[in-house]
Amino acid sequence: MEIRSILVHVDMDPAKSTALRYAIDLAKSFDAELIGVAADQPNLALAGMDSGAVAADFYALERGEIEAQLQRAGAAFKDLVPATIKSEWRAYVAEPVETIVETARLADLIITNSTAAAAFKVPQKVNLGHIVLASGRPVIDVGSFATAAKFDTVLIGWKDTREARRAVVDALPILQRAGEVAAVTVSEGDLAEERTSLNDLVAWLARHGIKAKSEVISNPEGFVDVLESTALARHADLVVTGGYGHSRFREWLFGGMTRRLLEANSLNRFFSN
Repeated sequence: MEIRSILVHVDMDPAKSTALRYAIDLAKSFDAELIGVAADQPNLALAGMDSGAVAADFYALERGEIEAQLQRAGAAFKDLVPATIKSEWRAYVAEPVETIVETARLADLIITNSTAAAAFKVPQKVNLGHIVLASGRPVIDVGSFATAAKFDTVLIGWKDTREARRAVVDALPILQRAGEVAAVTVSEGDLAEERTSLNDLVAWLARHGIKAKSEVISNPEGFVDVLESTALARHADLVVTGGYGHSRFREWLFGGMTRRLLEANSLNRFFSN
């Protein structure tokens, strides 16, 4: 797969958007089209607390303010994106996450910053898990302190699952541009099988021109703790993982790799499902 179009979720203040800054760098690198998407909607719960007439007035007032904010955000987006990048702006008075999912059909890759407030009056974080599951596209969630889309070091968090296999395929264009690629798996007890699986991954990557190092880590702390600490210690610019290898209900009930990685916003994380 080649990256020809990138969808970036832009919040109401594009000038402060780490996701937009990252997406612009990525679009330059891949000579890709950049599609900025912003969405918000009035707080319907508050609108419904009063009589019908008051609720309608409240809705109209908030909608007008949202439309004005979207217009300003669109103007800022156009100012921030260099003229050398083909770009498009799309703004909606709608629920932000569902808007991202619906417009994902436009793009090869989605860029988000799930720690950014998405809503107008009552800030809410973007539901990154739903985007990963429902969009049908790989997602890069940009860390809180990201300054640029660099790929000096890319870390693959490997478990031999369908989702992890999907992730390395989706990430190939990035892995092929990385200065260094390391594939890491955290042992769950079967070292021989885990080493074989990791060696097979390294061989597959080599067929695509990617020279990768590999490591099986034996550590009782658990996959996510080790993966995050390893990524930080190696100054990884991106961590590539599969998303939701168990059912989402089990992830919610018991916790799991994806759920915790979604919260690891000190890292730039690449998810596929």
